[in-house]
Amino acid sequence: MVTITIAWSNSNVRQACVGAIICSLCILFLVGSVSITRSLVLTAAAWLSVFSFFSLISTVISLSVTHKPSVNYTYGFVRAPVLAVFATTVLATLAAIFLIKESLEHILENDHHLHPHGLYIFGAVAASVSLEIAAYGVKNQPIQHVLTASSSSSLQEHFADISHAVCYVLPGLSVLLLPRLNALSLLAFLTTGACVITHWFILDMWWIDAAATLFLSICIFLTMWPLSKYTGRILLQTTPPHIHNQLDRCISEASTIDGVLELRLAHFWQLDFTTMAGTVDVRVRRDADEQLVLALVTEKLSAVISVLTVQIVKDVTTNWQTTCKTNSVPYDLYRPSQFHPSGSSKQFEESHSHSHLHEHEHGNNSHDQGYGHSDDVHLALH
Repeated sequence: MVTITIAWSNSNVRQACVGAIICSLCILFLVGSVSITRSLVLTAAAWLSVFSFFSLISTVISLSVTHKPSVNYTYGFVRAPVLAVFATTVLATLAAIFLIKESLEHILENDHHLHPHGLYIFGAVAASVSLEIAAYGVKNQPIQHVLTASSSSSLQEHFADISHAVCYVLPGLSVLLLPRLNALSLLAFLTTGACVITHWFILDMWWIDAAATLFLSICIFLTMWPLSKYTGRILLQTTPPHIHNQLDRCISEASTIDGVLELRLAHFWQLDFTTMAGTVDVRVRRDADEQLVLALVTEKLSAVISVLTVQIVKDVTTNWQTTCKTNSVPYDLYRPSQFHPSGSSKQFEESHSHSHLHEHEHGNNSHDQGYGHSDDVHLALH
């Protein structure tokens, strides 16, 4: 069973819980505002607050769920934070799709009767506060790692282009505008702008609420897509593209170790946000030192793979021609006794009195019996 024990002694857990409480208050305020104004843009702001709330909950989960291996889960619940962030981003994406559909319906129906209300301004403040808490309120939380490690959204790229143009005219702003802006901060800015514009022009433009919601929903979708893609690839046990070259170099170095014939059935994947895991079978010569090869291969791959399982497979070959020249029975010292019939030696001695053809047939039979065995030595290092 999954046991979650909230570690109140951890300052990050306490900060995440306080932030989640603030976000829940923002959600309640925005839900009440939506029930009064029936505004779609405030509905989008409420969904963003829900996203912020669950982002902070994912931090509590990552610090509370045990990572110890169990009978059913080899790596424990180390992937729980990844799943939590993935579910949170997918929820925001689905909410954005729903709001796009609703805003298009409202534009086509042409039946808006909204009025300016101070709740638009307060709703923008509530949504911005919740997003900023999720972005900067807690250190080393999963959502922060995903925002940093994932690729830039098209929204961030367009904002970066605008920032470069502004900095070309005003170089003093390069310190603020040139670094990649946090995606949640950008959403907070756009949410505030959408709510304020709706409040200003709702009387003159009946469609402004739906149009602002449509624009904000598209921005939410574009922001969440890289985050969902990054966490989804981790859940699918893929390898990050940026370590492919380093991993290939480590495998090549491990293949050159004395006694190693080949590395096969290699599988490497990203276990969580910071850990790589992998398994590999190493085929070695019969006379190779298994422990030495195991240690050297592990040393080569551990630079990239933190959780590594290496299985040593000894290569066993039987030279039938050399065995026949010594007039001895082909016998594998590592072969279990049940594979040797009791009369095999007698049949081999009687074969010398037969014809050449008969001797050839006996040779083939003995060869078939003596060659079909291999000795695998399995060593695992976790």
